[in-house]
Amino acid sequence: MTDSGLTVHDMAADAGLRLAVVAGRAGLGRRIRSAHVAELPDPTPWLRGGELLMTTGMRAGEAGGPAAFLRRLADAGVAAVALGLGSTLAYRRAPAAWTEPAEELGLPLLEVPEETPFIAVTDAVYRRLAELRYGDVEHALRAQRVLTGAAVRPGGVLAIARGLAAEAGLWVVVTDRAGRPLAAVPQDAAGRLGALGADLARVVRKGPHASARRTDGGDDVLFQPLGAGRLRGVLVCGADAELGAFQRMLIGSAVSLMSIELEHREALAGAERRRRAGLVRELVAGRHAPDAAAGVLASLGLGGGRVRVVVVPDVPDAAARLESFAEAFPGAAAAADASGLVAIMPEEDGLAKRLAAELPGLAAGMGGPVGPDGLELSLRQARQVLALERRSGPGVYDALARPNFQMLLGLGPPAVLRAYADAILGPIDRLPKGRGDELIRTLWAWIEADCSYERAADRLGIHRHTLRERLQRVERLTGKRLAARELGDVWMALAAREAADGAAAPAPEPGP
Repeated sequence: MTDSGLTVHDMAADAGLRLAVVAGRAGLGRRIRSAHVAELPDPTPWLRGGELLMTTGMRAGEAGGPAAFLRRLADAGVAAVALGLGSTLAYRRAPAAWTEPAEELGLPLLEVPEETPFIAVTDAVYRRLAELRYGDVEHALRAQRVLTGAAVRPGGVLAIARGLAAEAGLWVVVTDRAGRPLAAVPQDAAGRLGALGADLARVVRKGPHASARRTDGGDDVLFQPLGAGRLRGVLVCGADAELGAFQRMLIGSAVSLMSIELEHREALAGAERRRRAGLVRELVAGRHAPDAAAGVLASLGLGGGRVRVVVVPDVPDAAARLESFAEAFPGAAAAADASGLVAIMPEEDGLAKRLAAELPGLAAGMGGPVGPDGLELSLRQARQVLALERRSGPGVYDALARPNFQMLLGLGPPAVLRAYADAILGPIDRLPKGRGDELIRTLWAWIEADCSYERAADRLGIHRHTLRERLQRVERLTGKRLAARELGDVWMALAAREAADGAAAPAPEPGP
């Protein structure tokens, strides 16, 4: 059906039927969806709204009179009432008992002359409806050809959005899966998203099989997910009146075409991410000489400035997270593997804050800014600061914010650091399983509590005497007094072992 549809005015203007409008002219614009004859006192249980209801009115008295009869029909959404006239019927002309309440209700009342049978009116209504439906099919086919043509020509999602807006008379906004606008017709339509944010967020949260509709303030807005299998974006479109069947049908066609376009775009983006990921793995593994590394960084769009390496271990579904990470940081190059993410990012103010917002609940280490010849150094710094800070919980830890001796240790060869640590802590390591770990935990807790027996015992949930006994055992095993310079030796051994473990974390292997 077209948005205008078949109206009461259209049928009243049909000269062949010779219908006369005698009341309720204010309702002549009402749409007619069907035509029925009813001689029941109350036919409303069989009505759905939009009917041209024909009656001789012979049983209206049983309904409480014409006024009560017409009121029931108006409440049921009847489009118009056609009163049959004739010498053998109840009325030769529509009396005031019918015209006055019809006028008051704004319900069109038509007179059907004796020479026009009800079946002629019924046939005329359904013939006109069929013609309109056929016209709708032609219109829909033409509009779909327009959308298909837009999809196969350059312009992508924006071209399809323009076609949909023009053919269906809508404003249109297409967003990515984060709710950011990709296309808007007209351009200022993107401003509508502010008031529609909650509805859009619900569709994004529910994924590719969710949709929503919002009708308020006279507007009718649809939210349709885009993508095949995974959410790629959302189509948000609407008008300042209720959307018709033709408009909804055309929206469905646009959804299919936009989903294909976004999947194609994602396939190309995925291939580019894989290319970039392979280069990231090679760079952080030191497989390029400085001059070559500079060229590779430039090919990634990271040339001409200093960069930082970011390490994010233990990322659930790292491949999927890499996709969203690439969208959030288009200037970065990142790789994912079983251990998590590693990224090379341009140095910029507020980077740690932006990373924390994109990686909620995860811990990340960020190395210092370097040139093409310092990527391995920035990677080691990122891993080192992460090893030192992860006990603090989720967050983004910046190597530049922790310039202490522990970071300095992290720059040393892991084998040398571990040998130093083992020389002091080896006797503790040789204790039965679990006993050595208990002493190491106790020692760390005591040092981090500024050597306060009371605070360390409280943190460990043990008595102070138990804490003292454990520390005395550490002294016996290591041969070091936990005071003055010798305490520094033990602390350095603990930090060296932690630094060695952080520096020895494997780099991502080159891959496709």
